[in-house]
Amino acid sequence: MDEEAQVRALEGSLDDDDRKFLDDLADGIAKRRLTPAAVFFLESSKPLGWLGSQLLLFLRPIVSVVWHDPVRWDRAQRILEKRGAIELLLRRLEARS
Repeated sequence: MDEEAQVRALEGSLDDDDRKFLDDLADGIAKRRLTPAAVFFLESSKPLGWLGSQLLLFLRPIVSVVWHDPVRWDRAQRILEKRGAIELLLRRLEARS
């Protein structure tokens, strides 16, 4: 399956809350004028998306000490573990630039 088909399949499998989360994340990055830096970072770390999701999972106990209900953290971890998630975020960022 090529990357375009993976991205379309992932976009179709996300629920509305996950899509809103990605949109909010892209909006926050664009609002802070960090789009070029974020695009550079995401493009360079695209092959490591799953590894990043596992790092978020590993850090979850530490985060739960700071945030009593880290729902957004869990959502980011769950989305990132899917192949093509970084590309979805990149497309949202590029649409805002």
